[in-house]
Amino acid sequence: MPMLLPTLIDSHDELPEIIFGYVSVKSQGGRSCFEITKLPESSEAFHAKAQDRKAAEKAALKMGFAIVEGSRLGFALQGPPGAWEELTGGELVTKEALVTAEASTRRYITHIDIVGKGQPKALSCGLPKSRNAPVEAVVLERPRVPMAVFPSPIPPSPPGFYLRVPDGVATGLNTPAAHAKGFRGQSILVAMVDTGQYAHPYFAAHHYQVRQPIAMVPGASRSKDPIGHGTGESANIFAAAPDCTLQTIRASNASGSLVAAMAGFLRAKALNPRVLTNSWGGDLELDAEMTEADRTVALELQDAVESGIFVVFSAGNGHYSVEPQVPQVFAAGGVFMDKQLNLQASTYASGYRSGFFENRIVPDACGLVGMLPRADYIMLPVPPRCELDIEMADPDQDNNPGDGTLQGDGWARFSGTSAAAPQIAGVAAAILSAKPNLNPAQLKQCITTTATDVRTGHSHPRFNSPAGPGQDEATGFGLANAGAAVQFALDHF
Repeated sequence: MPMLLPTLIDSHDELPEIIFGYVSVKSQGGRSCFEITKLPESSEAFHAKAQDRKAAEKAALKMGFAIVEGSRLGFALQGPPGAWEELTGGELVTKEALVTAEASTRRYITHIDIVGKGQPKALSCGLPKSRNAPVEAVVLERPRVPMAVFPSPIPPSPPGFYLRVPDGVATGLNTPAAHAKGFRGQSILVAMVDTGQYAHPYFAAHHYQVRQPIAMVPGASRSKDPIGHGTGESANIFAAAPDCTLQTIRASNASGSLVAAMAGFLRAKALNPRVLTNSWGGDLELDAEMTEADRTVALELQDAVESGIFVVFSAGNGHYSVEPQVPQVFAAGGVFMDKQLNLQASTYASGYRSGFFENRIVPDACGLVGMLPRADYIMLPVPPRCELDIEMADPDQDNNPGDGTLQGDGWARFSGTSAAAPQIAGVAAAILSAKPNLNPAQLKQCITTTATDVRTGHSHPRFNSPAGPGQDEATGFGLANAGAAVQFALDHF
């Protein structure tokens, strides 16, 4: 699918009124991001000149686009289908693709593709000469899904084994050792792009610092989270870094679908946080080749890291996506800890050797994640009667039982690598409160060098990678150990 980073829509044959996408402005190095065959050592050659950025912005506004956010490489835009067709000279059509979606289910999702003569390199062929702009690539948003299951809510003290926030997660990550030294993430801004953030009383009771959410999609309330995913997973950050400051970016539409994930990423990137966590991604075939669109996204992620931001992405729950494979990104996988504190690779988490980047193993290291079939492992706060709070109260389609709790109580038990990414983000914030000047590569070194080795179990059956001594394709370097990582930072930097 050329010139494509598709977007989820509600109808199988009608285009939405507003479509999100990304444009790459003419690179000062003279090469289009669509021309690269592998990720360069630095994204600097693809930064745009100021005059070209201004010209591209002016042209986009004339065509009816709204500029959502910009970076050194390009812009996230929103606009009607006609504007995208005018910009590209192509035609927008809907297509169905079979992907791994929520809760590791395989289903067809509607995408938007740009087709027509000369695509994907026929950029601006439909524009009058007077309105040509220095735009070298156009990418539409691909469907993203939260990297977690959708379990039922649980009461304050349900039967069975599970972890609570903050104490259960903190114990597994050994964050009390860092907190005892006074390193609790203070003065560190963590940004999170997800489905939204609800002002759950849990956050206020623990005196956590949560800034007013930013909503990317028109008509989407910044105070709501229809799915509950962003609200619940954000609690994992504070389990590791209770004194950090959280800025959430709602990238979902009114119904909760993640239609503006890359736009949200660029907005978060523009805020220049120290840590940026993302618990979402797409899904590709294991033998897929890296497309021009994938490389464009990878450059934006690489540029964020080069800007000094520690970028974390979920490895996936049986998913195989581009974002966690970008070498500079920290890919967060899953380790399961039982009630005797024994560790094994999570069968719910993706773990593999990258097909896009040489010697790249996903994940780098892990957070705490449950096991198949439902990964209902961590009790998390969610908006009452949100999708998470309702849908899993009953048995699922495979007759796996619900947890027997009532709907609408504002708590749900779930995990997935969506939990691992914010856990790693919290660990990074704790390290930064000890050593504020560390760069992303040094932070990655602190976490991977000190991770607790996990030698048993295997990753999701799609990959079935075994855990073993040292770095492996199931758990990377193992389970993050916040106390040891902070001490490593103090001793070596």
